[in-house]
Amino acid sequence: MLRSSRQARHLPSPTSPVLPPPPLPPPEAEAGELLQPVEEQPATDTVVAEQIPSDAPPETATEDNPARTVFDDLTQAAASIFAAAEADAAPEAPMVVAAVRAALHSLESGDQLLTETVRRRSEADSWSHRSANVAIMAMRLGRGVHFDERRNLALGLCGLMHDLGMLTVPEEVLSANRLSPEQLKSLRQHPVESQRIVRTFGKAFDWIAKVVVQVHERHDGSGYPMGLVGEEIHEFARIIGLVDTYEAMAQPRADRQARVVYNALKEIIDQRNSLFERSLIKALIDIVSIFPLGSLVKLNNGEIGRVVGTSRLHPTRPTVDILVDPRGRRLPEARLLNLQDEPMLYIVDPAIEEGVLTRS
Repeated sequence: MLRSSRQARHLPSPTSPVLPPPPLPPPEAEAGELLQPVEEQPATDTVVAEQIPSDAPPETATEDNPARTVFDDLTQAAASIFAAAEADAAPEAPMVVAAVRAALHSLESGDQLLTETVRRRSEADSWSHRSANVAIMAMRLGRGVHFDERRNLALGLCGLMHDLGMLTVPEEVLSANRLSPEQLKSLRQHPVESQRIVRTFGKAFDWIAKVVVQVHERHDGSGYPMGLVGEEIHEFARIIGLVDTYEAMAQPRADRQARVVYNALKEIIDQRNSLFERSLIKALIDIVSIFPLGSLVKLNNGEIGRVVGTSRLHPTRPTVDILVDPRGRRLPEARLLNLQDEPMLYIVDPAIEEGVLTRS
């Protein structure tokens, strides 16, 4: 049985050889091979994404908050994957694919699901929750770079499984403020462990294993575990790597608060063409806007709110949840405010620290 990080600290982490990078077929060919209908798929190479009928209902969201239901279903699917990994079993493929497909359909109808991830980012205290966040953001970025539905579905599945190897990282490494060389080596083994775990799910998952091992590779060759460069890195891994970095910066951890989201985005922009390619960073900026989704901003009337919606037509006038009143008092409930409807109000400080919410 695969042990959780809390159990694994008493045992040496299993090791797997790092496989050479897979050949990279043209994206459209890859999508056709991975996600073609069951009846067209060779019997010797069944693909997990088609163990569910193509006409399955796209989502089971409730009418009052469809995005919340879709988000909860995706988080549950991610949790089932992590549970399967710990039990040395394969995840329930139809349920997982249905949840990813529902999330993709939700993103195609608007950004409500993306907003839901921002509003609930502080709840992301588990690997399954964080993996769901990454899958959603990755598929949204996939839409921004014009992936078709099949490629984006494949991308979402990879995003949901990209960090399974963290289950094998000892707890003392995860909670350390500063890593020793040995601890850093252990941490950098986790993409290989992700690959190994996904391969245990069965042959249908092999294509995902080839992606997850590359998520921490970087454009300039400074990543790990293989030091791949540029287009040697699978395009799914490039997207997930960027999104995972952004989410990690915006997510509070035991040893630190979340970075100011505005500053996190600026930090990523400064890494264009080194750690990440310029075109993907531009696509990320188009999604999160000048005032990134999830960032805290201060208005000219003294109120503080969290950005929950953006507008391409009016990028300086996002929609915010007002959380703190002009006197610095935390509101019992957030008040939704669209700055496009309030011409006398505007943002005066785009980089408010998260700590202001605990002090108010």
